[in-house]
Amino acid sequence: MPAVDKLRLEDALQDSPQTRSLLSVFEEDAGTLTEYTNQLLQAMQRVYGAQNEMCLATQQLSKHLLAYEKQNFALGKGDEEVISTLQSFSKIVDELNVLHTELAKQLADTMV
Repeated sequence: MPAVDKLRLEDALQDSPQTRSLLSVFEEDAGTLTEYTNQLLQAMQRVYGAQNEMCLATQQLSKHLLAYEKQNFALGKGDEEVISTLQSFSKIVDELNVLHTELAKQLADTMV
């Protein structure tokens, strides 16, 4: 598509058919850009919501991993090696949650 000339204010005041035609092209492009921008915002909001959900899910997972050692097993206390492994895994999940939280914050800042 060839480049469109600029729409000058002086030409718009004359209200010629060429100016009206050019104006309709600009209006169409503005509508297309608005539609695209709205869809982009919706997609970013969806990612932001998913990222927040991921933060909540990793927090819950970390707490659940730590809850293992508080379980009352009928045959006695839980295996210390399992408890240690789950505590280590919980720390890693917490670190991952920090990254998810930072990513969600950056996404929110970008959408503003």
